Amino acid sequence: MTGGSGAARVFFPCTGLGHQLRGFETFTRECAAALREDPRVQITVFGGGGPFAIADEHAVPNFPRGGVIARALGSLARREPYFIEQASFFAGFLPQLAAGRPDVVYFADLNLGNACWHWRRLTGQRFKLLFYNGGATRQPFTRCDLVQQVSPEHFAAALARGESAGRQVVLPHAIGVERLFIPPTNEERAKIRASFGVPSDRVLVLSVGMLDSSMKRMDYVIRELASLRMPRPYLVLAGAASPQTGAVIALARELLGDEGFTARAFPLERMPELYRAADVFVLASLHEPFGLAILEALRAGLPSVIHDTPTAAYVAGTHAARADLSVRGALAPLIVAAAERRENDSAAGARHAWVRDHFSWDVLAGRHAELLTACAAGRRPAWADETP
Repeated sequence: MTGGSGAARVFFPCTGLGHQLRGFETFTRECAAALREDPRVQITVFGGGGPFAIADEHAVPNFPRGGVIARALGSLARREPYFIEQASFFAGFLPQLAAGRPDVVYFADLNLGNACWHWRRLTGQRFKLLFYNGGATRQPFTRCDLVQQVSPEHFAAALARGESAGRQVVLPHAIGVERLFIPPTNEERAKIRASFGVPSDRVLVLSVGMLDSSMKRMDYVIRELASLRMPRPYLVLAGAASPQTGAVIALARELLGDEGFTARAFPLERMPELYRAADVFVLASLHEPFGLAILEALRAGLPSVIHDTPTAAYVAGTHAARADLSVRGALAPLIVAAAERRENDSAAGARHAWVRDHFSWDVLAGRHAELLTACAAGRRPAWADETP
């Protein structure tokens, strides 16, 4: 554990940490690192695998959702492999929970949180349950003490379906941001592109997320790019594979040709380089619980095109082009316009500054510490009633 005597003891379990690349895995690690020196909290991270990058991370035995055992048990139990991952993780986490006596369990995996709630009910342990609603679930908040909403849109939606305002706070996902923005040189961008095996003489359009068509709508991005006249931009689809990835790649090969795209997972530690090498960022998903990739793109100063939602407006402000990307033909002209802005882009520093001033850990770490200590004390933080 970290921190000093009298600090709130926080257990931070994340079943996918070590083998998944969701926003919550990133958030878990960055939040623990950002609060490590804060004397108000003692945070211990529990992950589902390794290797671990920071101190106070502990591996918990489990059956990862992508493994053969989780899929087999899920099939027998008629449950998703993710459920099996959470159930097996809880079995490995339970001895730590019982012996460690935390003040707060800070979780985002719903079934794991449910199991912790049942354990508390049966044993009388006194820890509080703080739910990080990064997935914008619509399930009732009945098995937690406090809910962290990452955007005002989700807070309002919860109120509309009857959830209590007194059990929720709005506190967004935070991200590491350099204080000063240093734009990439042409030489740097060419070098990065060469290292990734993508061309340096074409406009590079980047879309980040699961390589699927149902959520991230990579097929829509491909079709919109294919509608442009030659020489069209080069497309990089960066993300983890899904059951739909084969069809997405086949479509890209058919419409763009093998020389027109790359679609694969990139090392997480090299993603900032990829953003710096790109010309335009696109996110075509119609429903984003938060949109961490938007912040990553703006942090890099990239002209960005995203679907227009209240959460997108909250995350990007006026620093991204927002449009109804459910409409065929809506994205293509915006890509062209964004690429033209990149040629002489004086707004890149303003995009970086927006993220630094609103969503950086420098700005939000204190509020996360206050949230954890308030939850441990059985209340909301003092700032919770501010207008989101």
